[in-house]
Amino acid sequence: MDSDFDFWLGTWHGTWDGGSGTNAVTREHAGKVVLERFSADEPEPFAGTSVSVFDERERCWKQTWVDDNGSYLDFRGAFRHGAMVLARQFLADGELVTQRMIWRDIEADRFSWAWQRSRGAAGWETLWKIEYERIR
Repeated sequence: MDSDFDFWLGTWHGTWDGGSGTNAVTREHAGKVVLERFSADEPEPFAGTSVSVFDERERCWKQTWVDDNGSYLDFRGAFRHGAMVLARQFLADGELVTQRMIWRDIEADRFSWAWQRSRGAAGWETLWKIEYERIR
C-alpha cells in the first residue's frame, strides 16, 4: 500500500565494494510522493534522484529515476514477502532485458539494496549491492 516505502524514509549511509554514499528519502506533496536524493562519494562521484508514487488504480508502486549521467529509468512493482521489488523491461539488440531493484533484509536502522539484471531466460545477475545504515 502507500505506506510500503515508509521503512526507507530518513537519511542513510550506504557502502558497497569500492565505494560509499548518502541517500536522503522524504515524503513530499501531502505525503503522496517518496523523493530520494542519492549521492556517491569519491572515487566515483555520482548523483541521482527518484520519485516514487503508489498508483491506487493499478495497485502498484511506480518510480522514475534520473541522474547526472543523463539516465532516465522507469520502474513498477510492489512490496511482497518482506521485500520491495521494482522492475523494468526493454529490448536490447532484440533481446528482452529485465532490470530490478530489491530492498530486503529490512530492519529499523538497516537494509540491503541490490541492482540486478536478467537477459532473455537467463537468471539474475547482481550488478551492485549496497548495505545501508540509518544516519541518526
